[in-house]
Amino acid sequence: MKMFKDRRGMTGLETAIILVAFVITAAAFSFVVLNMGFLTAQKSQTVIASGMEEASSSMQCDGDLIASCDTTNHIVNSAKFYVRLSEGKSTIDTGNTKMVVTYTNKRGTAVIYNVDRAAVSFTCIEGDTDSLIESGERWEVVVNFNTVDGYSEFPGANDGEPAQYESFRVVFKPTTGSALTLERNVPAINNVIQILE
Repeated sequence: MKMFKDRRGMTGLETAIILVAFVITAAAFSFVVLNMGFLTAQKSQTVIASGMEEASSSMQCDGDLIASCDTTNHIVNSAKFYVRLSEGKSTIDTGNTKMVVTYTNKRGTAVIYNVDRAAVSFTCIEGDTDSLIESGERWEVVVNFNTVDGYSEFPGANDGEPAQYESFRVVFKPTTGSALTLERNVPAINNVIQILE
């Protein structure tokens, strides 16, 4: 009868079963944690790569913004300036499916360059003939405010053209990369050609 009173072997077996259960639970939990960690790291890598692509492509204004003016109505008919890529940046496509240009004056805001509208023209004056602004190239950009005047956002006569003593903003948004924003104040219009600073 005494041998049934000694339960040390049973206690050891129960402890071993509990220990094995703890090990299996810990292994399953660690697998879930590691899996989630790998997934998060992969998402972070995707976000960083996308952010680097956005920040790596930008163009800069290369010189003054030259305005062609109407001295009778005291408005700006068009503006011309030059752009090039910033140092070490990747190419920018100027095609109307890859670039959107918006224009704002005190009377309204409108998209003036996309697949449906063409109040902006891009011309490569130093480089090849494709639609890509590449390193070392210089492009002429012309914004035709007379065309903007015909859009529904600017229904009145001379609504689209910036007038003297007004400010306007033109924003160039490529599909990838940072936007180029030009904001200018129009001085007193006394000459047909004026530089806007």
